[in-house]
Amino acid sequence: MKKLNKTTGRKRAKAGGASGLPDGFDADAGVLAWAAPDAGAPSATVKERVLARIRAGTARSVPAAGWRFESADAAAPGWRTSAAPGVRFKTLSVDERRDVVMLLVEIAPGAKFPDHVHAAGGDEGIVLSGDVINGGRLMRAGDYYHAAEGTTHADTVSPSGCTALVSLTHRAWSRWKRAFA
Repeated sequence: MKKLNKTTGRKRAKAGGASGLPDGFDADAGVLAWAAPDAGAPSATVKERVLARIRAGTARSVPAAGWRFESADAAAPGWRTSAAPGVRFKTLSVDERRDVVMLLVEIAPGAKFPDHVHAAGGDEGIVLSGDVINGGRLMRAGDYYHAAEGTTHADTVSPSGCTALVSLTHRAWSRWKRAFA
């Protein structure tokens, strides 16, 4: 004689249902779920405490130690004009030990970036927005370039304006600042 399930009054489930669970398990779980009392919505106090914890965890006003954040937005602080009309830059990081500098470079529509030789190390970058003619090639957002030491940047102009993320050596950055900044 098979035992009956006390909740449903049906025979107890055997192993081997189509879902891999015992036969009748899904039905028994459904009956139990519908039989449970309604817990109701959380109180306004509980809801506010949970939402406050979520906000506090995702909107840190002060970054954790070792972190710094910058904005590429043209209206954000930190942008500097250069001696070249229509060219601005924002220094993101300078690591003299590793000889690496990260910059944002903004070129206004029609503006020309100064010609220069990469005598103190090459540079590389990615166009974040807009377009620029660089190395004789029209580059758009998402395009990457690498210019090795000894190469020349000449006739770099932006038809409709652009912002690029550029990495170069600290040695090159020091020379560039003296010449153009």
